[in-house]
Amino acid sequence: MDASWTRRLFSPLWTVPPLVDFTVQAPLADCSRRIAEAARPSLNRLHLRNLFADGRRYYLNPSPQGFHMTSNSKIPWRRARTTQAAVLSAELIPTGDSSTRIRLHSRMKVFYFLDTFIVPGFMASILVFVPIHPLLIALFIAVLFGLSWVGHRLTAALQVADMIYFIRKALEEVTPGVSGALGAGTEDVVSPGDFRQAWERFYNEHQNERERDDDSDLEAD
Repeated sequence: MDASWTRRLFSPLWTVPPLVDFTVQAPLADCSRRIAEAARPSLNRLHLRNLFADGRRYYLNPSPQGFHMTSNSKIPWRRARTTQAAVLSAELIPTGDSSTRIRLHSRMKVFYFLDTFIVPGFMASILVFVPIHPLLIALFIAVLFGLSWVGHRLTAALQVADMIYFIRKALEEVTPGVSGALGAGTEDVVSPGDFRQAWERFYNEHQNERERDDDSDLEAD
């Protein structure tokens, strides 16, 4: 069987969406430096302190295209850290002298993905000897494997979301933002050249309203 075909067939089982693609206004070396510095907690970067809540840490490994990142955090009830469930791969592509395109995609770590089958496999070895209908046994086994896979995938997706947020926050100062602009033809927007006319019209309308109110008061008296 073709290995590439097998990889495409089973890839959805361990890949973790989404695929993120964005551009920053900074050279490639500057992007790498900012991310590497942000991964190290420091009192000089207190604006990034939320990235390290719950003892969260980020681990970088360089790659030919960019870097690989993993993450974990502290377990509150014992002195240990959570499993590194996912790998975030970043591809840094220079698009000019002062801009870089960053593509992020992720997957479960291999051993974490294999851990999906350990508990369901053990339970399946017990269920096959239970004296019930084979279809029910098959259904129970399928549910066990499905729930285990969903739980592992959600854990990996949570770590991926934290790592994507970390990268965006680290590059926040050089990420171009798009601000909306009001159209000049809208009713509530007045161009500078028409401001005097608009102000005179506004003043005359309110002056007429005041005169009508004064006349109404006199008639009432």
